[in-house]
Amino acid sequence: MPYAEDFAGIYKLVNKATGLCYVGQSQRVKKRIREHFRLLRWGKHSNPRLQNAYNKYGADNFNWEVEAYCDDVEDLDIIENAFLSGEAWFEEPVMYNIADFAKAPMRNKRHSEEVRKRIRLGRRATKFDYRSPEYRATLRKAHQDRLFSNAQFVAMVKFIVDNPDMSYAERGRVLGKDTSSVRRLALKYAHLKGVL
Repeated sequence: MPYAEDFAGIYKLVNKATGLCYVGQSQRVKKRIREHFRLLRWGKHSNPRLQNAYNKYGADNFNWEVEAYCDDVEDLDIIENAFLSGEAWFEEPVMYNIADFAKAPMRNKRHSEEVRKRIRLGRRATKFDYRSPEYRATLRKAHQDRLFSNAQFVAMVKFIVDNPDMSYAERGRVLGKDTSSVRRLALKYAHLKGVL
């Protein structure tokens, strides 16, 4: 049995080229990480941020580490939420997660064979182009709307773009953020100077 020695815990996938990471949880960490890398290799990962970074930087720039082992499965959500909310942190900023809260809706559940068959047939029959520019633009707009509904995020971006005379490192120290994150936000939202 290939996963006989598997364990529950919190893990991170790290992009060594950028110093950014993805945090996740699983009751079977080794199996879940193999699944992540299998989907990334095939270009079918459900997380576009992680997939795009993998496509850009390549497999050699990604590794994984276990951050916490959990004997009690109920602790998984609590610990992952701490990393996603910033109460706990890695050396690498968590930038690849889409959800800002932990969720495992199928924990201890399994689809019936009939439902699994319907899902399988539905995936084969779909004609929707998930890579179309229109769909990607819709996703991007929804993501930005969600980000800019957060007053704390807006204040942070406003400070970053309104203080170009300060270095990225100085702005990062004021905000408690790393230099690369400040640089990324400054470049991405420079056009909003004076608008926010």
